[in-house]
Amino acid sequence: MNETDAAIEYARPGVVWLEGRPLPIQPTGTGRAIARQGDEGLVVGGGSRAKVLAAIDRWYRREARDRIEPLVESEGDRLGLRAKKVTVRNQRTRWGSCSTSGTLSFNWRLVLGRPEALRYVVVHELIHIRHHNHSRAFWNDLAAAFPEYRAEAAWLRSNERHLLRWKPRI
Repeated sequence: MNETDAAIEYARPGVVWLEGRPLPIQPTGTGRAIARQGDEGLVVGGGSRAKVLAAIDRWYRREARDRIEPLVESEGDRLGLRAKKVTVRNQRTRWGSCSTSGTLSFNWRLVLGRPEALRYVVVHELIHIRHHNHSRAFWNDLAAAFPEYRAEAAWLRSNERHLLRWKPRI
């Protein structure tokens, strides 16, 4: 079993997770609160613990946006579907949503797990632009667009408790 499949591993202190891989936290005691990816992990430091945690949160949201927006565009092009807007949020109970106006919202915690699960959620929400329900037509279109969706949905279900509750332990 690799680390992307071991949900209990997400609780390890001293690391953050990105695309199913642990990044060691590298503390720095200088300047204002920062969180940025370095050569060998996530460089964090400066300011109070609360400010450092806020910097890590901002880093994750940037990382999520940097991965999700291009994926929505490329998968949308492939499927002939266009999102009107993409938002990255801190949902506590869901991975994504699609409004009737075509706004797609995604949970930033998707970047903690494996990239295939993120791609599944993006395709799932894009299909909702065409079908605003979970009808048979929706599932048929999803299966045609992303044949391995069942495996990724199962992976998310088995890891969702750990991922949705995850907080950095510094």
